[in-house]
Amino acid sequence: MSAMRSAAHLIVGSRDEPFLAPLLESMSGAVDALIVNDNSDGPSPHEETLRASWFGRTGRLFVDRSPFADFSTARNRCLDLHARIGGGPWAAFVDADEVHGEAFGRIARNLDAVPESYDFVDAYTWHFFASFDLYTSIERRMAFFRVKPGARWEGPVHEQLRGLDGRRLALPYVYAHYGHVLPPRRHAEKGRQYAGLGQIGEVVPEESLDAIDPAVYFRSIWPTVLRFTGQHPPAVRAVVAELRQECAREQARAADLAGAAQPPLVRARNIALKLNYEQRWRSRFANPLARRLLR
Repeated sequence: MSAMRSAAHLIVGSRDEPFLAPLLESMSGAVDALIVNDNSDGPSPHEETLRASWFGRTGRLFVDRSPFADFSTARNRCLDLHARIGGGPWAAFVDADEVHGEAFGRIARNLDAVPESYDFVDAYTWHFFASFDLYTSIERRMAFFRVKPGARWEGPVHEQLRGLDGRRLALPYVYAHYGHVLPPRRHAEKGRQYAGLGQIGEVVPEESLDAIDPAVYFRSIWPTVLRFTGQHPPAVRAVVAELRQECAREQARAADLAGAAQPPLVRARNIALKLNYEQRWRSRFANPLARRLLR
């Protein structure tokens, strides 16, 4: 294998990850290696998916097995493994419930064009919610960061990367985050995990996990969700079609709850908000360097 230019860093644990295979497919041939901190209890439920991926088939998969302590520890183990394998000057920051679009490969191949004064390349994510036809926002998010001595992750949850002080470049590129598409129990279980790491917020008691009413649990979110009219990334479309059928009743109810929570004035406000989100990421086309990375 020739010298690496970039590697993706990923954390997985014991729970199932229905979007993991699409994520790996969406990165195939784009980054040179996949570095995984797998902190599953016992045998990993992800081993087969990882080995079947392009990274596993081509000897570009590097897995660190270790018990889970917190998210920064897991991310730092990926950084340490990156250094040991010579993962290159850039790392892709990815999660198992995200899926990239076709532009990801072009961006990864053009990272050499980023001036040394930049340490971060950012993109934008659709945050889908309770349905593949609803989302809460389009948010700017770090997609790649430069791997330098002294770069370390801090914080047990919602970890922050420290030790890099270079500039940030935002690209006119949007990819998908499906972390809140599945039934509310999964959302509540994540909240319980984060609370155990110190995050403050509503926690659903364990005995109530099977009795969550989405109308009540997400009552503050239904008025804010936006209608998605675009295309899902190619790598995830088969999984989206499968889950649409599997979760049809829950997703139909989500549409009903959103509709009931959005009278005409709220819908008008949301149309304006949707246009604002679109303008934020599309305005990045004005930057010649950003356009160059997408060629």
